Amino acid sequence: YHDGSHAYIDLQDRKRPSELRRIAGQVKYAGSEVASISEVLKYTLFQIFNKIDRPEASRIVLLLTASQEPPRTARNLARYVQGLKKKKVIVIPVGIGPQASLKQIRLIEKQAQENKAFVFSSVDELQQRKDEIISHLCDLVPEPPTPTLPPPTIPVTVGPGPLGALSPAPTKNSTVLDLVFVLEGSDKIGEANFNKSKEFLVDVIQRMDVGPQGIHVTVLQYADTVTPEITFSEPQTKEDILQHLQDIYFRGGNKTNTGQALQYLLDQCFSPTQG
Repeated sequence: YHDGSHAYIDLQDRKRPSELRRIAGQVKYAGSEVASISEVLKYTLFQIFNKIDRPEASRIVLLLTASQEPPRTARNLARYVQGLKKKKVIVIPVGIGPQASLKQIRLIEKQAQENKAFVFSSVDELQQRKDEIISHLCDLVPEPPTPTLPPPTIPVTVGPGPLGALSPAPTKNSTVLDLVFVLEGSDKIGEANFNKSKEFLVDVIQRMDVGPQGIHVTVLQYADTVTPEITFSEPQTKEDILQHLQDIYFRGGNKTNTGQALQYLLDQCFSPTQG
């Protein structure tokens, strides 16, 4: 930007890193007596972020400035920064050299808590301290949520009798099955609901062919961390499993790490060491 603005690549363009570097390397110095921050922020507000194609994405403007906004347009500076704020766009002003207006940089900074400013004495200092800016940009981007996978659906043969949503299946003499129950034990579910989940497990296991030559059971409880309450390597008689279930207590926790529980299941539960 100078007295006007020009976009070399748009947000919707899909380019590989090598192409982005090539485009950046081809940007030529235009030169001008005026460099209007207000005009480039106006362009950014109405041309770049006029339509939010990815509402889940963080939106950041890194503004490099080495001069002072002309008085005739400086009065619009706060208005455009506020407009970007309404669109959840963070503006990071970077002042370079002695001609950069500290007053205008601080004006941009105070429009939003996230608008942290950087001021450098020269381009050389910018190059030397670029990692500070990169680190700050990375801190502004939230961690992506851990993908959660639905637990696999496993057909289980149970005995006759009513049990909630379970429907009777044809009776078999012996079902060879490794079955993992994953129970949430966080503060969100609470102790009362956790105990109801345990009662459900007791009802299910009582009607299953649990035994050394039949169905083997593992029970995990998760919240902040994952706790194996019963593992495949333990004695697998129905009496032992039911007794262990009665001994399981609500552990609680202020997080619900479902992804961690599923990862533990994949890495640990079906390993050879667990039988």
